[in-house]
Amino acid sequence: MNNSNSFYPRLVADIGGTNARFSIEISPYEYEHTKVLNCIDYKSLADAVIAYLKDLSLTAKIEYACMAVPGPIFEDELFMVNSPWHRELISNIEKTLKLKKIIFINDFHALALAIPNIKQDKLVKLGGTNEINYNKPMAIIGPGTGLGMAALIKHRSGDYIAISAEGGRASFPPATDEEIDLWKFASSRFQHVSAERFLCGNGLQFIYEGLCKFSNRTIYKIPSPAEIVELGSKRLDYVCTRTLEIFCRMLGTVTSNFVVSINAFGGVYIAGGIVPKMLDFFINSNFRLRFESKGRFHSHLAQIPIHVIIDEFPAFLGTSYALNTYLTHNYIP
Repeated sequence: MNNSNSFYPRLVADIGGTNARFSIEISPYEYEHTKVLNCIDYKSLADAVIAYLKDLSLTAKIEYACMAVPGPIFEDELFMVNSPWHRELISNIEKTLKLKKIIFINDFHALALAIPNIKQDKLVKLGGTNEINYNKPMAIIGPGTGLGMAALIKHRSGDYIAISAEGGRASFPPATDEEIDLWKFASSRFQHVSAERFLCGNGLQFIYEGLCKFSNRTIYKIPSPAEIVELGSKRLDYVCTRTLEIFCRMLGTVTSNFVVSINAFGGVYIAGGIVPKMLDFFINSNFRLRFESKGRFHSHLAQIPIHVIIDEFPAFLGTSYALNTYLTHNYIP
């Protein structure tokens, strides 16, 4: 095996449903040339990578890369549900880029692996009487273009292993009459009502639309997700504010369902592009109350610390960990 120093510089990427984030790792967890590209501007993932690398003035050749992608990986296929690229073959990407080695992992797999290396000033705590316990399973969940989930487990050797999940595809669990009405509204339009149907950017718009329908409000134009967050968090528009209140409660239920499903009593991390943009509103919402509403399990959930990740590029830390583990130990953690 080569000396680990020979693996640098290397490419790390966090590919979301909307944005493709790239950086060059020059040494362990040290990044340069970070750039964000709009996915829709490129025909393929490989085209975006080529465009990114073309703009750089690198003296050393890039031979290794790890890319976190928004969806599951089925053998040779990247199944990126919320991406304009949707489906791509790994073999085609490898053939086009001609790197010595590229590994692909789910984007929330990368976020989970990032947790141990995220700096404390990039985390905002939201309740819980206990401190983070890395010796117990931890959960990460995040609404953005879609709804991602993953678990993190620490091996007794001290190494970490992440398990990505497609919990956003699980059926949505309404907890109030109002949420049942929203579920019915969604069910009239879609064959399957998933948690992601409400807990993502488009989900904010869908909740907004449903609330307007219930109150017989005329919709001239549905606000964008960013507008709903902006107007709602500043309480400048009643329907937008109500949308965010419902969104936070729904996220509390879905998060606690995920936690009790995998016994993630070590801690919970909230990621994604939506919550950090309405952080004060989220902190003062009923998210935590709904999260703890699990009957006889209330006292256990009340102990679990929850943190919101406010690091702009946290997934890079996880892609670095995954790539380094693969190159030095020949497995993806």
